[in-house]
Amino acid sequence: MVFFEDTGAIIDAPLDLVWKYLASEPHGAAHARSARNFEVTETAGPMSVVAAERLLHGKWTRFVSKSSDFPPLCVVNEEVEGDFEGTRFVILYRPEGNVTRVDVYGDVRSKKFPDAEAHRIFLEFLQGAYEDDAKAIAELRRTGKL
Repeated sequence: MVFFEDTGAIIDAPLDLVWKYLASEPHGAAHARSARNFEVTETAGPMSVVAAERLLHGKWTRFVSKSSDFPPLCVVNEEVEGDFEGTRFVILYRPEGNVTRVDVYGDVRSKKFPDAEAHRIFLEFLQGAYEDDAKAIAELRRTGKL
């Protein structure tokens, strides 16, 4: 287990628009360069179980993630299958004027990768997801679709 925190990212949109985006169809599609074949396999209250594939070292690998959304505060995730099974993290969303601050805290686990490599890879996943979301939100706002 490797604890991590990644704090201070800013999305150039108010909190309500960020949550509107997170619940929208374009959200999943925004991650097409690094994840695909999303399938919601279970939903109960704020919790969803999603199976998908992510690009890892040039190969697509399957994973299953349990995610609980608690708007407008946070999303709590746990990887329940795949290379990072047991990894847990929380994404906190906080309004800062007309933008939204995003802070992530968690612990990375992997049976496949040594701790330092698992930590590096998982932070790269999170950075890519943030970049995809920020870009998609900016484009949706620019075109008046958000």
